[in-house]
Amino acid sequence: MESLRVLIVDDHLLVRKGLKQLITEEYRGVVFGEASTAEEALTQIAKQSWSVVILDMGIPGKDDFYVLQETLRRRPAIRVLMISIEFDPFYAVRALQVGAFGYVWKDAGRSDLVKAFRNVLVGKAHFDGSLRPNSAAPTTTERSALSAREYKVLLAFARGKRNGEIATELSLSTTTVSTYKRRILNKLHLKSTADLVHYVIDHRLSGE
Repeated sequence: MESLRVLIVDDHLLVRKGLKQLITEEYRGVVFGEASTAEEALTQIAKQSWSVVILDMGIPGKDDFYVLQETLRRRPAIRVLMISIEFDPFYAVRALQVGAFGYVWKDAGRSDLVKAFRNVLVGKAHFDGSLRPNSAAPTTTERSALSAREYKVLLAFARGKRNGEIATELSLSTTTVSTYKRRILNKLHLKSTADLVHYVIDHRLSGE
């Protein structure tokens, strides 16, 4: 059986050690690699393939999403788990759209971190759900009720765009954008922009 190979990319030595200990307690015979910068990470990825790459957001060097994109370009089969000092739903959506299998914050409990790693390892998406609304998840029928323009507005809000930015991007007035947003919230039975973000995460929506 092929060894489990895990590359941990984080500029803090204690974090790398903690993650190694956590994974070692759950799996035997793990082969670890470490990197503290974007350049080191890309060098490690170029040298060999990994089962899972745990990628910290905010590492020194190139943008972490650039590292994510390059990782998947060079090694499409690698599963990437993004970790962050705090949970930001906008970054979670972007990580999902770029191709990460998971996103979890560092302060999550041990069981949550283990669950995230296990899910990503077997190819199951894991995006921290601690901030999700308590309302029931919208149905596929509700999703299909959105027009093409409403769908674009939904994705734009999920990416953190403001009304004015969306208006410029889609050649609309800010009033029209507000109207679209109200329609989307009503159709999907949601209450806020944060709910829209979580909707996109839950349903793995993208503009592709």
